[in-house]
Amino acid sequence: MTPYELSRELHRDLSPIAPRLAAALNRALVDLGEGSVLVGLPNGMSAEDQATFDERESIALQGAEPAAILARITQALVLLENHSSWRVIVDKGAGGQSGYLELLYTLFREPPSL
Repeated sequence: MTPYELSRELHRDLSPIAPRLAAALNRALVDLGEGSVLVGLPNGMSAEDQATFDERESIALQGAEPAAILARITQALVLLENHSSWRVIVDKGAGGQSGYLELLYTLFREPPSL
């Protein structure tokens, strides 16, 4: 699966429930890519370089259970991990407004191990 196909699949699965995560994954896969200068990495970066960024999101529950939303996110992230070198840590934010799920995503690409 190419990064573009994976990005499209993840966007389709996540954009209805977690649009900021879907956009962040698109940035990771398409803009930063897997370490190829051909997909937009700044000069001097390669697949061996570590890349990390964060994204925050407030998801309106609209009657949905937080566990159901987190399960859908986890399912999509398994697809990401199986087809790319990107990983995502999902942290639940403290407090927040009633009826909203506050999430912090840390996206990172680890250099391949030798």
